Amino acid sequence: MCYTLPMHKSFYASGFLYSLKTHQILLLQCQQKDNIASLWSTLGGESKEGEEAQTTFQRIVYDLLNVNLKMKHIYPIYDYFHDTLDKVNYVFYGEVKKIPTLNALKKNTLSWVTFNETLKLLF
Repeated sequence: MCYTLPMHKSFYASGFLYSLKTHQILLLQCQQKDNIASLWSTLGGESKEGEEAQTTFQRIVYDLLNVNLKMKHIYPIYDYFHDTLDKVNYVFYGEVKKIPTLNALKKNTLSWVTFNETLKLLF
């Protein structure tokens, strides 16, 4: 299923990678200067003009992680209007068979976590 929006409307696409081998998801751990507790989030970013939501998520994963997801391995989860961004956010997950080698991003750390571990994380 592809989500298509009018070319003039920008949106946000976000989500996570899911490892078929370990049954873990990849999340970003954002370091907070003022707070001891870390905040966690999914990968995400703005659309470019004319992009479909699934293509935006694919590009974001490639730009951030240098992982080239095939469209057939990207699955929609849900979409909603994100009040803070004032945009629609399309949420996806991408299946990976092998865990890619990952480097820390600027001010953020990437971590593979189980679904049960996510219950203890602050998003």
